[in-house]
Amino acid sequence: MDLSKIARKLKTHVASDDDVELEYVSTGNLAFDLCLDGGIPYGYVIEFLGLSKSGKSLFLQQLIANAQKEHDAVAVMVDRENSYFPKRGEELGINNDKLILAKPKDTPTVLSAFQFIIDSIKAIREDDKNVHIIVGIDSIAAFGKDTTLDKGDSGRKAKSVHEGLREVLISIDKKVMLIICNQVTYRIGVLYGNPATSTSGESMKYYSHVRISLEDRKRIIDEKKGGEITGSWIGVEIIKTRLGPAYRTIYLRHLYKTGIDYFSGYVRLLVQRGYLTPKNKEEFKRFKQQTVKYGDKELNEYDVEKIITEHPELKFEEYPEYNESSISS
Repeated sequence: MDLSKIARKLKTHVASDDDVELEYVSTGNLAFDLCLDGGIPYGYVIEFLGLSKSGKSLFLQQLIANAQKEHDAVAVMVDRENSYFPKRGEELGINNDKLILAKPKDTPTVLSAFQFIIDSIKAIREDDKNVHIIVGIDSIAAFGKDTTLDKGDSGRKAKSVHEGLREVLISIDKKVMLIICNQVTYRIGVLYGNPATSTSGESMKYYSHVRISLEDRKRIIDEKKGGEITGSWIGVEIIKTRLGPAYRTIYLRHLYKTGIDYFSGYVRLLVQRGYLTPKNKEEFKRFKQQTVKYGDKELNEYDVEKIITEHPELKFEEYPEYNESSISS
């Protein structure tokens, strides 16, 4: 049976290796990239999920900067929170001349935002069919109820997100990436089970190909500066992915002035995978311990470049298999 001939008749195609050949954008962090088996992939819908101040906007803007740097991508952002500052964007590496920015007044409803995205992709593709495109929505939670839908529909916003995603998926080819920031909220009166939920109902859970949960885990306090809060530890969990194993977790050190370092959290990943052992496990769990052991050697958690220079076997190109011979727990 000639499936190719049948596919041509149906004006579709037969699956091939070309269909699954992916390009990735680096998150800007080694441990994060390893958890995702390469970074954030083009051709899919990505959701960053978390409470306020958990790093959703930070990662979105960092990915825009990296996509522009790595693939000369054109960026489109629906800034519903009116929180994008061009100067801060430049500090993160964003080229504002290659950023199409929609403010709240430009996209008053969920459906208008998705239509803006569809129109933007179409206009960019008409000018350049091969250019990479990264699209971000920050955030779904910032939209109100969509009054363009039938009155009396209690799930107007969720319905809008469902319809918008269904339409925009048609515009996402293997060189287009859609990143959506979504807010975690809590249901009132829930006595049993997890009260945490997210805006937009079940739509994002269904349509997203990769879901990443972010959590502000621990403030970083500099006692030498009078107890000044200089940053925070961010917990990152891959709660859904159709491209590899889910439920991988890492912890990244975010300093407000300098951001998230490329090697941040890498030593903690190696501790999880059994290659390094904390000198004080309880202090390490509270994000206070900075000394880890590799055999008989004691190493500084933050001096990662020195560690991998002296011990190149600890520099992994893929997510490290668990070291069963380790005595760490």
